[in-house]
Amino acid sequence: MKDQTSPAIGKEPVPRAIGQTLATLQHLTDLAVDWGFKKIKKVGEQPLEKKEEKKLLGFVKKVSLPVLKFLGTTGEAYFDWYEKLKARRAEKQ
Repeated sequence: MKDQTSPAIGKEPVPRAIGQTLATLQHLTDLAVDWGFKKIKKVGEQPLEKKEEKKLLGFVKKVSLPVLKFLGTTGEAYFDWYEKLKARRAEKQ
């Protein structure tokens, strides 16, 4: 029976492929969520038009836009810090 480990890597090919696939999915999820937070922040930074201020929709926007900006800024801060932590870890290895 053949040895299923790669001599160069020293790890089994199937578990390694599964691990790489999971890491790729995590990375793609991170990119999508980061993109979403940036879009949310951009929407939250839009100014409210004068003609909308006195209508119900204007009130809803007036209340929700700061919340969206807060969430977007929080998400951006999270991903910025997460990237710095990953870079620190890579430097140590």
